[in-house]
Amino acid sequence: MTHTHSIKKQLPLFLANCCLQTYFQYTNDGEFTIPKGYKLLANVKANAIGIREWFGFILESKKSVIIAFRGTDSNPDWIVDAEVSQVPFPYTKESFFVHEGFSSIYQSCRDDIIDTLEQIPLKKQVYVTGHSLGAAIATLCAFDLSEHGFNVSLYNFASPRVGDPEFTKAFDQSVQKSYRFVNMYDIVPLLPPESIYSPLLDQTFHYQHIKDADTFGIQTDTLSGNHSIYTYIKGVKDF
Repeated sequence: MTHTHSIKKQLPLFLANCCLQTYFQYTNDGEFTIPKGYKLLANVKANAIGIREWFGFILESKKSVIIAFRGTDSNPDWIVDAEVSQVPFPYTKESFFVHEGFSSIYQSCRDDIIDTLEQIPLKKQVYVTGHSLGAAIATLCAFDLSEHGFNVSLYNFASPRVGDPEFTKAFDQSVQKSYRFVNMYDIVPLLPPESIYSPLLDQTFHYQHIKDADTFGIQTDTLSGNHSIYTYIKGVKDF
C-alpha cells in the first residue's frame, strides 16, 4: 500500500459513499440519500452522447460543500473505445489539452455548477469527488473551481488519465489538496495509455495522471468488480 499523503480515512470513505449515492440517483431517477447534516443545493445533469442524464449533485453543510459525480459500473469497455482525441480546456488562459469526451460532459454541466456555487461564500471548503468517468469530470471541475478562487479539495476514485503533461503540471500547481485512490487490479486508471496514436487524425496524444496515487489491491472475479465503487469503498475502509 502506498501513502503519498498523511491522510485520515474517514473523509475519503464518506466521499466514496457520496459517489455511491450518485449511482442511486441515476438508477432511481434523481432519488438518493442525503447525508445527515447536509442539504441538497442542486442536482447535476450533464450530456453524455447527446442525452441529458443524472450525473451527480451538490450538497452543503454548515462547514463545507460536496460536489459528487457519477461514473459507470459496467465493464470498462466504454473508455477503451472512447474518443481519445484532445481539446484545449476552455476555462483557463494556460495552454494545455484534455480528453475531449470528459471535457464535453463537464462543459455541459459547468454553468449550472458555477451558478450554484455563487450562492455560497467563496472561501467555504469545497470537496469535489467522483468515481470512474465521474473522477475524470471531478478532476476538471476541481481544477476549474480552483482557478476561479474556490477553496477546493479533490478526492477521486478509479480515475482514468484526464489530460496531457502540461495539464497535469497546471493542475498540481493549482489544486494543493488532491487525493487519487487506485485499486492496482483495476484497468481503468491505466487508460487512456500515456501515448496513443490516432490513425484517423494521424496524431499522437499524450496523457499523464495527476499527483501520485494512494493505492490498494483488491482482486475480484471480474474487471467490473475490480472497478466497482463498492470495491473502492472497501479499499479505503481497509487503509
